[in-house]
Amino acid sequence: MKMKGIQKQQKQQQHQEHGIGQVKQQEHVVDTGPADFETAIAATGYGRFNYLLLLVAMPCCIGTVFETTTMSYVLPSAECDLRLSLVDKGTLNAVTYGGMITSAFLWGFLSDTYGRKRLLVYGFLLDATFNVLCATSQSVVAIMIFKFMGGFIICGPFAVLMAYLSEFHSLQHRSRVMMTVGIFYSIANVLLPSLAWAIIPQAGWDFTLLDGKLAIHSWQIFLAVCCLPSLLSGACCMFFPESPKFLMAKGRNDQAMAVFRTLYALNTGRSRGDYPIKELVDETAISSDETIQKDRKEVPQKAPTISGLRSFQEQMKSMFGKTHLKNSLMAYSIQFGILFGLNTFRLWVPQLFTIIQEYELDPKTFTTDGSLCDMLAYKVNKSAVLQELERPYVAVAPSSPLDTEELVCQPTTQGDIYLNPLIIGCVGVAAYLVTTVLINAIGNRNLLVYGLFTSGCCGLLLYWSKSSTVVLVLSATYITIASISSTGLVGSVVAMFPTSMRTMVVSLTMMFGRTGSIIGNVLFPHLMALGCWPPFLMIGSIHIVVALISTTLPRTVKKPLQ
Repeated sequence: MKMKGIQKQQKQQQHQEHGIGQVKQQEHVVDTGPADFETAIAATGYGRFNYLLLLVAMPCCIGTVFETTTMSYVLPSAECDLRLSLVDKGTLNAVTYGGMITSAFLWGFLSDTYGRKRLLVYGFLLDATFNVLCATSQSVVAIMIFKFMGGFIICGPFAVLMAYLSEFHSLQHRSRVMMTVGIFYSIANVLLPSLAWAIIPQAGWDFTLLDGKLAIHSWQIFLAVCCLPSLLSGACCMFFPESPKFLMAKGRNDQAMAVFRTLYALNTGRSRGDYPIKELVDETAISSDETIQKDRKEVPQKAPTISGLRSFQEQMKSMFGKTHLKNSLMAYSIQFGILFGLNTFRLWVPQLFTIIQEYELDPKTFTTDGSLCDMLAYKVNKSAVLQELERPYVAVAPSSPLDTEELVCQPTTQGDIYLNPLIIGCVGVAAYLVTTVLINAIGNRNLLVYGLFTSGCCGLLLYWSKSSTVVLVLSATYITIASISSTGLVGSVVAMFPTSMRTMVVSLTMMFGRTGSIIGNVLFPHLMALGCWPPFLMIGSIHIVVALISTTLPRTVKKPLQ
């Protein structure tokens, strides 16, 4: 009997060890009293739930990229159908960012006050709706309105997603998760030109509805297809729980405990009752910030309007108080500089390679060993000749830039305009994969300092480029490193600020970045008019400046969430 008891005990021990082994790098937790968030989330382990969450995060990230970038692939094809002027093209590129800027405060406040999950669901579903409406629009004004509304809506899910992902991962995995998000964005930058290449050149796909009143072209089908990631994201987020960190911050520990137990059961395959944490600390009672403590006590699950407004006021006081003012201002400044250079140059890349191709294929310049500045000057002179011909509408020039024959509007759908962005996107995916593995060793601050300095140097070196290959290499390096740096900054912001204001600060950080995007794109053509050196000096020097500012940021790798 004694031997049987010993054998039974050994089998139980082996079963427990097997269950623990199912969890990847689960930390050993001993129940010694009420646990804080970091202890509780570490006890859930890392397993099936985290994989499912990252799987759903992929279409979320893809939908965000599609919202901001689709028009740059549509414009070459749609310019004839919509009779687009240069002003129209510039406005269509910028209007989405304008919508994002106007909603930054609103989304940050709503998420930090009412929760992450419902904003993700409603945000992505609304974004998909506006994308469908944009795809069926028949005028420039209608497209601008729906793109503005799409930008207004998508700003929220982006910021909420970053906070939501970080609050379901322990210290050990949090920095890598932010880099994984960057991989998803790079995948989107590969997928988007691939879809455009597959759909937009298909002229046979054009058709009409309602007796010809509703004309649908291939570029509109492309826009409609691009709404699918947002639609999928909104539907999938319905099945995920609210952030346990948010629930604890609001004093809803019973609901937070239920979430932790669900995560534990999914990750380990064991019973919810086996979760080692039996009690959570009351964050509303131990908060050192009295204003945030007041906010947490006053906002229940269904907060009244007055309490919500008071919560917004308290968030603003905390954000601009002595404790967080320095870090928030640095984050805003750095993101402004990163996206000022990144999105300005990124939106000019397709046109840049078009100019290079025209220069290299023109018989008059084929044997000329010109720099990128010579190529830009060639394009400027060519455009000036066409304007002197006083033609009301010019879409595609003939083979010779000085040919004065009547020009016919022909949509530009050649595959070459999608190939170089596709290559740059592939480089981004590879770089993010490497960074994800090394991020804990490198650290977010070092990534910003050295990465932005490198991208700034690449921006300056573009001035001396003499071939499309050199331009492609420098462009891919500049865009990839700047994108990784931007993602690293968001990861730092998530760790630097408490739950009650985290999404608000992320939203404002991105708002300043998008403001930089708009200002940079407005300045770039004016600087080109002054000469070739000023625009490249702008995109290169701004990254070197913010690299120096980044040296003052605190280190955030494996820093507990506040």
